[in-house]
Amino acid sequence: MQFSRYLTYRKNSSLIRFWPWVLKIGFAGTSFYYVMSKLLEEKLVLSEVEILFKSSNFLLLISLVAILMVLNWLLESKKWQILAKQFQPISLVHAFKAILTGVSLDAVLPFGAGAIGSKVLSLNGSGRQKLIGPVIIAQGIQSFFTIAFGVIGIAQLAKMTNVLSLYSGVQVSILILVLTGLLTLGMSKLLPEKRAYYVEAIKEVSKTVWINIVVLSFFRYVIFLVQLLLIATYLAPEIPILVLVGCITWMFFAKTIVPKPGHLGAVGIRGASVVFFLGLASYSASGVVLATLILWVINLAIPSLLGSFFIKNLSLNPEVSND
Repeated sequence: MQFSRYLTYRKNSSLIRFWPWVLKIGFAGTSFYYVMSKLLEEKLVLSEVEILFKSSNFLLLISLVAILMVLNWLLESKKWQILAKQFQPISLVHAFKAILTGVSLDAVLPFGAGAIGSKVLSLNGSGRQKLIGPVIIAQGIQSFFTIAFGVIGIAQLAKMTNVLSLYSGVQVSILILVLTGLLTLGMSKLLPEKRAYYVEAIKEVSKTVWINIVVLSFFRYVIFLVQLLLIATYLAPEIPILVLVGCITWMFFAKTIVPKPGHLGAVGIRGASVVFFLGLASYSASGVVLATLILWVINLAIPSLLGSFFIKNLSLNPEVSND
């Protein structure tokens, strides 16, 4: 929905387009300051990073994480391949190039427009815009798992901050019901034409395809979790595994809901959420923050650079192929 709004902004609403970026840059700047100040307090030095990369065990670990990165983007490519099949059959290689292109474009475009646009523009034919709705819904399914598993981290935060001790079970239940009601009300007030558009988009895709997308989205989240756990347990072995799981799920949740300008802004949000969580848990955050930075380079920076070579393949004219 955000993508469609971004595409339909009128020229006289240019000022409206700027305020989300001001907000995002503000979040990113604050996050970077917060993270760097904490890391300086904990005296994280670059020499430690250099020592890490001289370790054969660490290089082996990074190789495994890199293999998981390729598997992760292959799963996303498979999602796009089966979703696009109803409009235009494409190979897994074609889908993979479109996904990497989206990673590259998302570094500079807001609201996930790069990931959505790269998929649609990788196809030919005047009816390809019909896939915008299904693509947005597919991305929403991926975000659902991030938010759902984020409950693990939120529960640990609630325990560490004694929030649950301040409110009775009845009060918490009422709060959940109220929030659910507000969410339902908000969805019901969605513009009728927009609501109808997404309902129709869901109906145009078979139930089997949606089930496959849900399953692939779940495994993508598991890969993210395993990747960061592998690096974090190596760099911060003193932190219990359950605390790390809570911290990582919370971090992914925060990254999803907090506005941020491109991939670089995501680094600040990740770091700030990790520092906040582990600070409450009374653990040093430097090792896990370093793990998030390493994973950012592997999962986003490298694919983004590779994807920049495929931007030329996007077809701005629906009737002309640029492959």
